[in-house]
Amino acid sequence: MIYWNADLAAKISCSRQEMETLPPYIDHLIEVSKAVGQSGIQPTADQFSSEKDAFFRYGLLLVSEGLAGEILEEILTVLLYVSDLKGIEFLRQCVAAEAILSIANGEDQDIMLRRLLPYCGIDKALTAMTKRKSDHAD
Repeated sequence: MIYWNADLAAKISCSRQEMETLPPYIDHLIEVSKAVGQSGIQPTADQFSSEKDAFFRYGLLLVSEGLAGEILEEILTVLLYVSDLKGIEFLRQCVAAEAILSIANGEDQDIMLRRLLPYCGIDKALTAMTKRKSDHAD
């Protein structure tokens, strides 16, 4: 988990409308996680060449090299600190960092989703969790 301070928190400030773009992005991260879980991570740059998000692609490459735990978290934190992005673009990097850590830890998609949904705000997180529980009850 990325540890927050005032500098990082100020960089994620964005509008509600911008935050509406997060759920589809989270869906994409979950799909990549599923694909990685099925095929495994190969230590080659080619495996993630189609990933458009450079931050996420870089993180996946680090995971493919066997990095995990505190070292991976420290690298991702440094990347966040030196990022010039702000607003929704920076928030997406934060969400990607959490997804990368989740993949590296071997967490399943439900745990990953619980890590990522809070970035959408409490209303969206509650709605998504309630919908997910009702979908699983059927």
